[in-house]
Amino acid sequence: MIPNRQEIGFLDSYRADTSIIPQVIDQLIGDLRKSGYPQEDIDEIVLSMDESVTNAVQETLNKNLARPHKGETRDITIRYTINPVEFDATIIDHGKGLDLFNILHSVPDKESRSYHDQILIYATESERNKIKVRINGEEVPLKGIGAGLKIILHFMDAVTIDLIDKEKVLSSSVSEHTDGTILNMKRKRRYQ
Repeated sequence: MIPNRQEIGFLDSYRADTSIIPQVIDQLIGDLRKSGYPQEDIDEIVLSMDESVTNAVQETLNKNLARPHKGETRDITIRYTINPVEFDATIIDHGKGLDLFNILHSVPDKESRSYHDQILIYATESERNKIKVRINGEEVPLKGIGAGLKIILHFMDAVTIDLIDKEKVLSSSVSEHTDGTILNMKRKRRYQ
């Protein structure tokens, strides 16, 4: 039976620094426990959030380091909502953006011993309707996604990625105008 608990919401922005990751994760664990989530759900949600927040910090740090002469640093924003039946989170970074060109054009390595397995994974991974990447509102099919997204996909029910563009709001490709990524992920509670 799912406990009758109130919804917990969290929203904050942080300087891009690896020291904030444990702080965010500790807050998340506490909030999931307050909402009555069992340890199995907590573990799977925390793995996904840890991967997402770590990536956001890393991408934003890289962008900040690339612009030291401007003297400005960018923050990351983390939002999540927990209720008795669903977890919903958004992580906004100000990095270089998800490189769709490389993701869409990565192919199995024919020199590899696991070439046939890679083909199977490559072909079926894009069939999974759990992740959506939108460019100007249009969905882009993904094949050959990276390890971090695979971890997140394994534990989340739905993932949406939007690219932020300084000139167009949402970008059609990664360019010098790309100003970050908005990652949203949702998951229904699975364990009682």
